[in-house]
Amino acid sequence: MSDWFEVFQRYSGKSAVMALFLLCALPVTVLTALFTPPGQSPDEPAHVARAAGLLHGAILAVRKPVLDPNTGQMEMLSGVKVNPGIMSAAIGVSTQLGSRLVVTADDAEEMLTQPPQPGRVFNDIPNTGRYFPLAYLPATLGLALGMLFAGGKPFVCFMLARFGMLTAFLALGLLALRVAAYGEALLLTVLLLPMSLFLAGTVNVDGVLIGLACLSAAALTRGFRWFGLLALVVLLLTIPPYLPLLGVFLLPLFAPGLLWRLRDVVLAVLPVLIWAGVVAVFVAVPFGKAPYHPGPLFLGDRTVLLDHVDPAANLNILLAQPLRFITMPLHEMVRGAAATLASTIGVLGPLRIILPDWYYGLWSAAGIVVLAGLLFSKRPKLLPVGTQAVNLVWTTALLFGNFVLILVASYISWTGVGFDHIEGMQGRYLLPLLPFLLYAVPSLRPRWHIPPLLPALPVVLLGLYDIGYIPMCLLNSYYLH
Repeated sequence: MSDWFEVFQRYSGKSAVMALFLLCALPVTVLTALFTPPGQSPDEPAHVARAAGLLHGAILAVRKPVLDPNTGQMEMLSGVKVNPGIMSAAIGVSTQLGSRLVVTADDAEEMLTQPPQPGRVFNDIPNTGRYFPLAYLPATLGLALGMLFAGGKPFVCFMLARFGMLTAFLALGLLALRVAAYGEALLLTVLLLPMSLFLAGTVNVDGVLIGLACLSAAALTRGFRWFGLLALVVLLLTIPPYLPLLGVFLLPLFAPGLLWRLRDVVLAVLPVLIWAGVVAVFVAVPFGKAPYHPGPLFLGDRTVLLDHVDPAANLNILLAQPLRFITMPLHEMVRGAAATLASTIGVLGPLRIILPDWYYGLWSAAGIVVLAGLLFSKRPKLLPVGTQAVNLVWTTALLFGNFVLILVASYISWTGVGFDHIEGMQGRYLLPLLPFLLYAVPSLRPRWHIPPLLPALPVVLLGLYDIGYIPMCLLNSYYLH
């Protein structure tokens, strides 16, 4: 029996976890990139426009007034100039069949034979135009390769942009698993979640951000604080509401060294605040919405018809009763718990391909096994019980607070004026938080430690199953009709 255990120990370490990650993730991301029709992942055309703008030096989106042909009035837009052929490829061609979009043979032929188009046209991207451009460089490189070696054929450029992003995701995932001193099973779980792999196979920047979050958390386990901070700062420059994650880099919350760690965190915050300020002054515009009447929390005339979000008005509604900063997010957490869990694990396409309940149940159970395995993982340094307790409370508070902040930001910047609920929350927003659970789960100081692969076995089995399952879900949804 001991011989079998020694063999298992030998072949269940870090190298095995990395190999299994690549075995599971590579085919799924490649097939996702090939099978997902253009524009059928969240906000993909806007992400393509952001990446394509970088080809011409558009570090910042441009805010300018444009005549709205429907109203005859000037409307403030924020965007970049992009080659129209690339944007057409990013939107794609599909046919409405009942309640779903499908790609027919004629649609595929039209996309594949679309010729290059000259010039550039302005594209309104009020969401991705705010994002720091660094995370888009893999997609921009793919577009550039298509321009140089494929004659600028739009569909080829678009597909190379997808492959650039999935390559970056795989590289970041492998590097995170290689760097991690412990917790490889948790990192593997985050990386192999169907939502992570689906996003990684598209031009949506979230795939790269998930990889950066895993790398940041992994680097801190090894004591590479500045390396971890650098990865996290790139994430924060893209999406500032994750700022509370910097609090993990204060651990342990004791001297010696707390003041130096605080200094590092402050230095990491500065570029994020500077970029957010530049975006607020030169780029940001309110998000447009279908015409609506203000909600019940609005104290003005609720018969007026609005067509934009008003962040200042929603912020004033929260400030009028400060408890709403807590009660509204808590209500949303409870009300949308099932949907949030499902979309954290995976709701594919533009949030339309919902997977079976049993599948979400298996992934949830696998995640619980992984967290339990962390209790018995080998740590590079055995911390006192009191320090571990403080780490647990501090990290849990940070992650919960970050969840609340994401919901508050969704209310202020995305929800209609005066609504008594929060719109726009999606489970994928929680994926960058999950790697930092490494610092919430304590060690039980066992006499023996389990190898990294053991708690990850259910995740690996699901990952192997997903090699066929996720592509078949996409094929069934978009092509079998």
